[in-house]
Amino acid sequence: MRFRRLPLVIGFLACQAPPVWAQDTFADAFWRFKATTGFDFSSGRYGADKPTEVLYVPLTVQATKGPWTLKGDVSWLRVSGPALLLDGSSVGNVPVRTSGSASGPGDINLYGRYSLESLYAHDVFIDLTARVKIPTASFADGLGTGEWDQSVQVDIATAFGKLVPFAAVGYRFTGQPDGFTLRDVVYGTAGVQYSWTPRISTGVYYDVRQSSIPSAAAPQEGTVYANVKLSNRVSMNIYGVLGFSKNSPDAGGGTFLTYQW
Repeated sequence: MRFRRLPLVIGFLACQAPPVWAQDTFADAFWRFKATTGFDFSSGRYGADKPTEVLYVPLTVQATKGPWTLKGDVSWLRVSGPALLLDGSSVGNVPVRTSGSASGPGDINLYGRYSLESLYAHDVFIDLTARVKIPTASFADGLGTGEWDQSVQVDIATAFGKLVPFAAVGYRFTGQPDGFTLRDVVYGTAGVQYSWTPRISTGVYYDVRQSSIPSAAAPQEGTVYANVKLSNRVSMNIYGVLGFSKNSPDAGGGTFLTYQW
């Protein structure tokens, strides 16, 4: 589902356009920390008769030193309507919940990222990220697949003054829950961000990925967002999402607050 990857995308965007960080080699000698929380809400029919609504509330903690970043997130989920476990698709060989709601812990995600700092002087930002999903969300309640996933991802951005185009491509190794035959998937993102002031930037990006189930449509979504730096330590991200396939939410959005120290 889209919300599982969104915090990573937001984290990437928040780190782009940082020429000041790139030049601050003194800061690389110390650990820097961030904590992020907020909510993501989405609703869609995904080709079913009834809509599925998903509320996602994460807590992410990140530590950065030099080119290395370590990050982990835990979350709470509420899914109302049909339990659509896999990329928003209810296609499968095991029964899923067709009504009602369920809530509980989401999956735990652990990330390791390496940034190619040698390119910062050329206004080029490349991150290499590995992720492991620990299946703590309930499969029986329709909150997760109950299986481990791993993924690798490359993010790239470049700065043309206040304009920052960016893109990402990744590959997910999908776990196999009982009753499902799933495939590994390729996914990608492309977008652009513009900094209006040192504290305010806006952007738009398009997100597409293969479905874990070959017969299902590829999820495709567009996102418009704004980043606002409220103080030297606190920033806010606000966004809205529109789906472009039967395997995507019809619409969604949310907001996240980040505190750094």
